[in-house]
Amino acid sequence: MSLIRLAYASKATFDAMPLERGIEPNVARILLTSRRNNPKKGLVGGLYYGNGCFFQYLEGEAEAVHAVYETIKRDSRHKEVKTLIEEPLEARTFTNWSMKYVPVAGDVSQFLKRHKLTAFDPYQFDRALCDGMIELIRQSSHDDRLVNHSGTHSGREADKVVSTGARNGLIVAGVIILAAVVVGGIAMF
Repeated sequence: MSLIRLAYASKATFDAMPLERGIEPNVARILLTSRRNNPKKGLVGGLYYGNGCFFQYLEGEAEAVHAVYETIKRDSRHKEVKTLIEEPLEARTFTNWSMKYVPVAGDVSQFLKRHKLTAFDPYQFDRALCDGMIELIRQSSHDDRLVNHSGTHSGREADKVVSTGARNGLIVAGVIILAAVVVGGIAMF
């Protein structure tokens, strides 16, 4: 079997949620599905969503990459899917990621400024810009957590994985369990 790498651009068919709410829910579902399915298929890669467009990079066995790409082309959340790079690969470069996501627009904004681009439009990327975007995704230091969409967020709160209500519920459950263990331990003596 042969390894390949594939990068593509597509336009979202959905209206995006404002960024201050965290990761767009459709994008979050794509990530969750990718992270669940890609390891089973031996696929790795990265994704960026911005300005209504996706830039996604996949690595793996040619058959698996092509199968996933065909699924993406039929996915109702994507339109105008365009292959940007497709070529053989000697070794994987995203070995630790089933699907890495770069949610921080600041990283991409700096990338765009360096290349004198005014907006994120992967349809305009040449080979060098595609490779630069792939490297940006690979090197992103963001902790890659998914964000809760149940309420408004500000500042670092937008990086929360669990809502405040769920967190408080977990704390209460933990206290009850701890109390039960302590009371149970006392009753044994």
